[in-house]
Amino acid sequence: MTAFIILQALLFSMDEIKRERYLSRITPYVGNRNAKVLTGIRRGGKTTIMKMVADRFSDDSAVLRINMEVWENKKYQDPEKLYYMIKGSLSDEKRNCVFIDEIQDVKEWESVIRSLIAEGCCDIYLTGSNSRLLSGEFATYLSGRLNTVDVFTLVFSECLDFERTYAGETDTDAVFKKFLRFGGFPSVWCRNYTESDAGKEITDIIDSIMMRDIISRYPVKSPDVLYRILNYVCDNIGNLTSVNNIYATLHSEDKGIGKEMVYSYVDYLERACLIIKVPTYNIKGRRHLESKYKYYLADIGIKNSAIGFRSEDISGYMENIIYLELRSRGYSVWIGDNDGKEVDLVGKKNGRYIYVQATSKLTGDTVVKREFGNLKGIEDNYPKYVVTLEDGPLNADMDGVICCKISDFLLRDDY
Repeated sequence: MTAFIILQALLFSMDEIKRERYLSRITPYVGNRNAKVLTGIRRGGKTTIMKMVADRFSDDSAVLRINMEVWENKKYQDPEKLYYMIKGSLSDEKRNCVFIDEIQDVKEWESVIRSLIAEGCCDIYLTGSNSRLLSGEFATYLSGRLNTVDVFTLVFSECLDFERTYAGETDTDAVFKKFLRFGGFPSVWCRNYTESDAGKEITDIIDSIMMRDIISRYPVKSPDVLYRILNYVCDNIGNLTSVNNIYATLHSEDKGIGKEMVYSYVDYLERACLIIKVPTYNIKGRRHLESKYKYYLADIGIKNSAIGFRSEDISGYMENIIYLELRSRGYSVWIGDNDGKEVDLVGKKNGRYIYVQATSKLTGDTVVKREFGNLKGIEDNYPKYVVTLEDGPLNADMDGVICCKISDFLLRDDY
């Protein structure tokens, strides 16, 4: 088979794997007067999802796709040039749909989009790799005129789909073990990579994000410190922390590292969607506690690439995986505090809550009492789960708390 045919087969297969979780979230907004915005980490699948949306339009639609990462489109970083190029490309006879990848590369992009929305001349779809894309001064002009969808790397069920398509693997446990080590970047799962190859691919993605979304945009004087902060977060998944903790650790190692630098660099990593700050939620008081929080990674493959896979950190891996699973399902997610007892994750969607404890093993009375006790003290009837790495004697419903292994939890469709 020639390389060209292999590439054709690859592209065909990728088109067959639909990320319905996101497509179903976008579908209700198709054709409205708002701009539809997909945000998330670079190489997380936003462009592919947008292509899937574009492919659903019938032949009576005129589709204009603009990828700001392509060199020939660099001139359209000038908002005036972008505006007039779009206007000049619109059809008078068909429904016009405009798709723009990496819109944050356009200066004052909000002004262009605001005008197109006001004119009602096209249906607009955007992607961006910046978590603050919609929080800037100009974005306030678009208040009420945006429908946003956060896009994450592949969750476990999607990795199963990819593995069945590209490797013919159907064993759930085998795929989950691979998921723990590879993470969920789509480019890793559409090729038959070894663990070493996957690590190199993810390292390249991280370096690209560091350069294109941080170093080239912000005043970064010490890229090494940026990487050290990322490594610190990788090393502390599942632990309550703060930027002060990060500063104290790095400053103890290098007195030349200042507090302002650390605060700025952490902010840049958040903006680039590499790390995610998750605050604490007081369950009884139904309020947020901004002083207590954790950082999770946009993909667990980042941890393995940065500091290597460590089996002793498995509970942190599990928390991070479950966090991303809930977010991909449309939940808002926090760390829980129930009268001083930590609940690993609290999710809220459509006014309903879910509570999750994650532990590698339920060994001994002390562990059982802690994991189940923290949930039993929550006085409501919303679902409560203790999620374990493997099957165990408590793989059952105990006093209203459901215990199940993580691969089963991730594939459930009843929460």
